[in-house]
Parts: sequence; structure tokens; C-alpha cells
Amino acid sequence: MPELVQVARLAGRLKKHLAGKTLKNVTAMDDPVVFKDTTAKKFISAVEGRTVLDAKSLGRYLWLEMDKPPHPVMHLGIAGWVFFKSDPYSHYYAREKPEFTNWPPKGEIFHLKIHGSQDEAMFADPRRLGRLRLMDCSSKDIPKQAPLNDLGPDPLQTEITMEWLRQKFTKHSPARLLLADQKNIAGFGSWMSEEILYQARIHPEFQGRKFNDGQFERIRRSIQYVVKTAHEVDSDFSLFPSHWLKSFRFDWRIKGQTVENGEPVVYTKHVVKSAYVPSAQIKSRIEKGPDLKKVPPTTDLLFEMKDPPRTRYRLPAEPLKPKPLLIQDHADDRILGQIVELDHEDVLAPLEGERPPTAGDRFRLYPMKRKTRSLKKGGKRDMRGHWNIPRKKR
Repeated sequence: MPELVQVARLAGRLKKHLAGKTLKNVTAMDDPVVFKDTTAKKFISAVEGRTVLDAKSLGRYLWLEMDKPPHPVMHLGIAGWVFFKSDPYSHYYAREKPEFTNWPPKGEIFHLKIHGSQDEAMFADPRRLGRLRLMDCSSKDIPKQAPLNDLGPDPLQTEITMEWLRQKFTKHSPARLLLADQKNIAGFGSWMSEEILYQARIHPEFQGRKFNDGQFERIRRSIQYVVKTAHEVDSDFSLFPSHWLKSFRFDWRIKGQTVENGEPVVYTKHVVKSAYVPSAQIKSRIEKGPDLKKVPPTTDLLFEMKDPPRTRYRLPAEPLKPKPLLIQDHADDRILGQIVELDHEDVLAPLEGERPPTAGDRFRLYPMKRKTRSLKKGGKRDMRGHWNIPRKKR
């Protein structure tokens, strides 16, 4: 799902390709789910022939400032994105190569062309979870309109202070949900909130009402560090630091995930599945260690600690590269990624002789014989089919 830094990068691409240009030949799919409180015809009449002045974002929302109202406001949802035909590196994954880019993308919502240029832009959302609105107001009043007025501060535009965190982290909710709540802080999703908690050494299920001053300071510094670092590399996942959890967090269904120092990555089982490292993120209010009750809690982030209280998750001096996932082909004992030759004998082997065993053979139950009740002496069946056997007199 596109989060804060990805939406900000897309807003920069929109400003680069569309600012100061006139739109022409606008087409839109009549989708009543994506077009919120408007229709495709109204969107075409409001955009076609108009000039784009600027593109801005707030959290996960982004909009185009036109020469006059109304202005289109977009929410990308889970799989939505704006693609440019002349810029194949503007995709969600910035490291994507041009030869792996297909045009037009799947799930078209609207398609527009630029006057005096051969460039094209398309908003695609194959899952139809994005939203597109038209706001008939001045460009300065767009953040004041619903639903943008209910969002919290944007970390790229406003600094998150400890007073704001103390004001919002007063519920019995886990820290992972409090960070991802758009009313508290706009733009954070799954991977950003997990990365912030990992750098701050706080468990995802730690309740917000139990935070102390040291944890609030670590959360504040971690938010500033993660947002700034990801924004500087243009939110390209391949350029993230090697000690980040994002470099080793893939999917909760994949087993054996570890960070660069070998510590396992575990997922929570309550509410939302969140990735964390148990050795670094301890689920207790007081950090474990010798006489830490009398010592003020540290405010250093994970990678800045010279002498952490538990040395199991101490990072090595030289960053290690993640090991590639190797899949072994048992047919000819080769490793995928190299030259793998498929012999005809491997393909025809199951056809010769008996059927090869499968996973279901081991757990398949044997067919059970149906028990038939023998007719007893003196027994009769009633209208319902039940046996009426006379009882013996005692």
C-alpha cells in the first residue's frame, strides 16, 4: 500500500510532468465505487481543457491544483497509482526497469494526454479501493475540507513533538495501531509504523498509555529519522539502510525471516499482524537490565546504541547483505538463478511405473465401512425408522 513517502514521491512526479500544462482527450471509466460523490462525466468536464498549476500531498491524499475549481483529490487505496508513459521509473517500485513495464497498465480509472506533447498519464487501480473526489473550493482550502480535515499532522510538513505524542498516546490501544491511525499522524501504514517501532526498540503491542518520557523521545526521533531517510532516497526500497527491518520483512506466511545479525523476525497474533524482533523489542514497561529502574531510560535509537542492555541484537560493525532466496530443483540438482536444464526424463518420470506419492497420501484416511445394525429379536421400526426393542423385565 502506498504510504507517506510513496505518495509524496508521486506528487513530485505529477508536478514534474503536469505542472503548467493543459490536459486534453481525458477519458474515465464510469465506476461509482472509485468516484466518490461524483461521476466520470463530471470529472471529465472539470479536467479536460484545464491547466494544472501544481500537485501537492497530505498523508496518503494527493491532489492537482487546477487553474480554477473544482480540483481532483485522489486516495490511492491499496494498489492504486498514477503511471506516466514517458517515465517508466515513476512506478511504485522506483527500481523497476523499463523492460518490465507494460503500457497501458491494468485497472484503468482515468486516462489523460498533455497538449503539445506525446506524454500520457493514467490512474490505475485494479482492486478499485482508491477514491477520487472533486472539491469546489480554492486550492488553499483543500486541506480544510472533509475528509482531509480529520487527518493528523504530516511528518514531511510538520514536526511531530513529544507534546503531541503525549496527547494522542493515552488509550489502551497498541502502539502499532496508534501510529497507523490517520487521525494521530497522517501517512503511516504497516511498514513505516513497524520500522519506527523497531528503531525505537518498542514492541508493537505495547500500550500507548504506558509510555514514559524516554520512549516518547525515542518514538519522536525514530519518526524523524525514518521519514527523512526514506524521503531522501526517493522512497526506493533498494536504497534503504541495510539495518532496517524493511530490508528483511516480507510476508508473515514466509518462515525463517531474520535480520542482518541473525535474529528472527516474528509476527504478532493479535488485531493486526505486525513484524518485530523479540530480542530488540521487549514487551515490558521497564527495560530489562541491571538497576535500570534508577537510571533514566535511554533515548538512543537501535543502530546508535554503543552498549545495548542486551547484546544478542547488537549489529555487526560491517553491514551484511541479505542472502538471496535459493530454490533447489530436485530433478537435476541445480539451483535456480543459474543455467537450469530440464531433461525430458524428469518430465516423463511420473508417467512410468506407479503413481508417485503426494502429500495427501500420508494424511488420507482409509475408507470406513458403514455399520449396519442387525435386526434383533422382537424389535420393530416405527414410522421414523427408530428401533423399538422391548426391555427385559427385572
